[in-house]
Amino acid sequence: MELLFFGFVVFCIWAYVDSVQNKKRDKEAAEAEAAQVARLGDPAQVGTELARTTRQGDPQRMHEVVGHLPAWPVRDPLLHTAQWLAALTDGARVAEAAGVHRNITDRVRATVEAAIAELSAIAVKQVSIVRLFGHEWTMLDATIQGRLEAQTRQLNLICSAAASLHHSLGVAVVEHRANDSGAMVVEQDLHALADAIRQITQNDDQRY
Repeated sequence: MELLFFGFVVFCIWAYVDSVQNKKRDKEAAEAEAAQVARLGDPAQVGTELARTTRQGDPQRMHEVVGHLPAWPVRDPLLHTAQWLAALTDGARVAEAAGVHRNITDRVRATVEAAIAELSAIAVKQVSIVRLFGHEWTMLDATIQGRLEAQTRQLNLICSAAASLHHSLGVAVVEHRANDSGAMVVEQDLHALADAIRQITQNDDQRY
């Protein structure tokens, strides 16, 4: 009987301690989630976080950051562009290890970095607009909608150019020892990506 009573007491103590620990874990999780929501509501934080996760090639984190943006036309192209830029960052490393000349891979990295800067700036603007007008696309006036749609088209150009450059790095890996055709393809796609970045930069300069 005493043993049974002792076991019951031990069980009650264990249940109490487990309940306290669960509540503590739930509180910490809720606080972490609230902190993340606050960070992703800060334009500068979102821009920095998107740039960082793109450089690191963290697909889950990229989805989380972009997923907090409003479901406007520009959101999906923003994510797809970030994914291809991340792939290019890794592709430059792989291509260099495979023997592609560092002059080429360094230029790929520099061009990707310029694209990431534009990506970050677009994310900052989106969060800023949300704080001004809310998440509803229909609440934005025609001028703002038009500019966001223009950015969407420009992002699609960057995304397409980045995908082509990623492919051409693969061609360079296969062909660089035999001839210069692989390097020429990379050069062409590098210029195409640089031109796409320049277009979005020039359009921003003209608007502001």
